[in-house]
Amino acid sequence: MSNFTDTYIKALKPSAKRYEEYEGGGFGIRVTLTGVKTWIYRYKINGKTDKLTLGHYPTMSLANAKKRFAELSGLRREGNSPKDLIQQQEQKETNTMRKLIIEWYTGYAEKSRKKPLQIKQQIDGDIIPLLGNMSLDKIHTRDITKALDAIVARGAPIHANRVLSTIKQAFNYGVSRGSLELNPASNIRARDIGGLEKPRERFLTMNEIKILWVFLDSDKHQLPLHTKNAIKIILLTGVRSSELRLAQWGEFNFDESLWIIPAEHSKVGAVIKIHLSQQVKVLLVEMKEASDSSYVLPNMDGSGTLTENALPRAIKRIQDRVGISQWTAHDLRRTFSTQLGEALRVDPVVIEKCLGHKMPRIMATYNKNEMLYERKEALNNWGQYIENLVSNSNIIPFGRAV
Repeated sequence: MSNFTDTYIKALKPSAKRYEEYEGGGFGIRVTLTGVKTWIYRYKINGKTDKLTLGHYPTMSLANAKKRFAELSGLRREGNSPKDLIQQQEQKETNTMRKLIIEWYTGYAEKSRKKPLQIKQQIDGDIIPLLGNMSLDKIHTRDITKALDAIVARGAPIHANRVLSTIKQAFNYGVSRGSLELNPASNIRARDIGGLEKPRERFLTMNEIKILWVFLDSDKHQLPLHTKNAIKIILLTGVRSSELRLAQWGEFNFDESLWIIPAEHSKVGAVIKIHLSQQVKVLLVEMKEASDSSYVLPNMDGSGTLTENALPRAIKRIQDRVGISQWTAHDLRRTFSTQLGEALRVDPVVIEKCLGHKMPRIMATYNKNEMLYERKEALNNWGQYIENLVSNSNIIPFGRAV
């Protein structure tokens, strides 16, 4: 038994086999064959001898090792097992929001969600930075609302509501898996965080469509060909921007004027057939001839598709220059739906079929008619209507609000 000092510890050399030396009370140091020195605590509780590793020398100094030894020996004198208490503490430290949210993402969201990367962005950009290091048993409703308030404060109330939804689902997953007993976010209402979300009603009037189209055909912008044509194609077909963004040329049959969107690219999880009017085919052929990529909307090097935010950013850049009030890519789809009804008097059921919407349950069960002929007629008439509209000489000048 020795009196430990830094000089004494430094002088300890490796031998032919691992050995241990003790100062007293079970506080000791282990020296391996390679010279690694590890602080240890040997104790007996309930008649059983056990050992704990405290740390490695010199990373853990002699003074800090003695301090840790004193803490643990105090626990033992109170009748507690130091090893059991340490294991419990380590369990608490690893049972964090970060661990739960990652387990939920990999165990559920990544496999079950159509757009898991959007959720991953929430996790990496907001949830982990704001709540990730907190132990699950210490997270309270107020901690969550404070984190969401920080998102709202930066001007993103709708995004805060999306993050709340993700957090709720992750906590429910944790409850079902036994990681925690209650969901601390269950009573938080989106209306009290980001506010009520009113459904958008914006659609472009026929004059606004004309202004936009003529602007896209002008030299008053620097939009790439595929971006300019994408805006037109969404207007002409009513497809979701994601369906066009993920499209590959193998989905198109120009001879039969048909675009078959695979189920994995559609929001409804089903195959969608889109008739290609002559106006749409002209735009697509123009894009295909200008690129060697297999994607309709390729990224810079053609190896993949455009990012999810590329088209919205492009639309935002040209907002003021077009001269019509604020609109989004999805508003183009709403414009298609609205104007097919108002301008062409197309039957609402045909419009819903054109949009690729699922029909009401009873109708979907008994009516399997895809109405391809009616949809073809509607899309051909709409393409011709737009062509006639744009060729009309009565054009409202750029920059004038409508």
